[in-house]
Amino acid sequence: MSGSDSNQRNLKPVRVIEDIPVQGKHRLDEGTAKLELVPMPEHLCMYPELGRGGMGHVHPATDRNLLRPVALKRLDKRFTHTQFYRDGFIAEAQITGQLEHPNIVPVHELSIDPGGVPYFTMKLVHGTGLDHWLTQRAPGTTDRLQEGLEIFIKVCDAIAYAHHRGVIHRDIKPENIMVADFGQVYVMDWGLARLTRLAPASGQGAQMNTPGAVGTGDYMAPEQARGNPQDMDERTDVFGLGAVLYEIVSGKRPYGDHFDRKVIVERARDGRVVSIDEATAEIGVSKRLRQIVAKAISVNPDERYQSVQAMKEEVRAFLMGGLHLPRQLFEAGDLIIEEGQPGDKAYMIIGGRCRAFRVVDGKREDLGTMGPGDVFGEMALILDEPRAASVEAVDRVAVLVLDKPTMDEGLGMAGWTGALVSALAQRFRNLEQKVRDQGLRR
Repeated sequence: MSGSDSNQRNLKPVRVIEDIPVQGKHRLDEGTAKLELVPMPEHLCMYPELGRGGMGHVHPATDRNLLRPVALKRLDKRFTHTQFYRDGFIAEAQITGQLEHPNIVPVHELSIDPGGVPYFTMKLVHGTGLDHWLTQRAPGTTDRLQEGLEIFIKVCDAIAYAHHRGVIHRDIKPENIMVADFGQVYVMDWGLARLTRLAPASGQGAQMNTPGAVGTGDYMAPEQARGNPQDMDERTDVFGLGAVLYEIVSGKRPYGDHFDRKVIVERARDGRVVSIDEATAEIGVSKRLRQIVAKAISVNPDERYQSVQAMKEEVRAFLMGGLHLPRQLFEAGDLIIEEGQPGDKAYMIIGGRCRAFRVVDGKREDLGTMGPGDVFGEMALILDEPRAASVEAVDRVAVLVLDKPTMDEGLGMAGWTGALVSALAQRFRNLEQKVRDQGLRR
């Protein structure tokens, strides 16, 4: 453990308000709050509590030696003399300290105060939890899906690295994913982590092999809920990641909503997953993305992705392919675009058929029928011109919608790529107009 004899001698007491649990949460109650005397090393200045988990408190603090802010996590004093909790707390610090990855919060110091309370310090992250981040973006919107998938890929990188080091997290959920102010993403809280093989110098806390359901019910794989640690492996984390992806995509959770956590754990134990198709029925999500989610949260571990890396690569391919664009449904006979209207969007058909037509001298002139994979409306969007034709749905049609800001960002329209695309579009438009004029003269 870190911390010198001189640090141990130069300890000072810090008074911290300890609040009391109320209905599973924590709040400050002036009538019953008490002061806890917390001895801290002289080089640490600790501030009021940021939050707490099942057995620890987290405080912002200042490391006077290094002149930097840190987050300090300490074991709850009630568990100080219980070896089960002490070992688990120390194992969390040791395991996290060995996982040196850009998307895992780094640990700086592990020590014990004179009262025998273990604590460790780590990077203080300024940002918001993914759970809060998701509440600011409605399901089905482009920013939630595109940015959410980019965050998800970074989380996958962190978990894949941990698996490489022989560590499974076992409590992957939005609350344990921190999105920092400048785009950094961190996987937090490794308190329930379990070693699949013993990493060098790591403590193997008794908690890691204690039977019973571990984790958070909404994101818990069935084998977690059944409680045999020997059944939990990397695929258990694949399920947890899949449950997070399920929520990013649908705004819901795999086992449905219920106020009673025991009911959720029972559903998890029984593998009663609500299908992602049902969860996204009203918002229109790509079939390919739904397939990725469904495979990740398969009840049978053998039917899931067998590694986080495999799942991440499929999500990345989906994201790079642009299939995260918003979708829109049209019924037979609906007019999707109208001749002469502003060309502010382009469309790609992913289901059904459309018919393009013009009105010439008061008469309708059909131009052709389009099906899945065909794109329309792109010329007016690129050239910022009115629509040259109308398009209607022949039967029920599903389309991906591309707007100008998304196109400009994806194609780099401000640079040479955009100039080339615009020039080609203009040349094609001029050729089309020439052919049309010749036809009229005949």
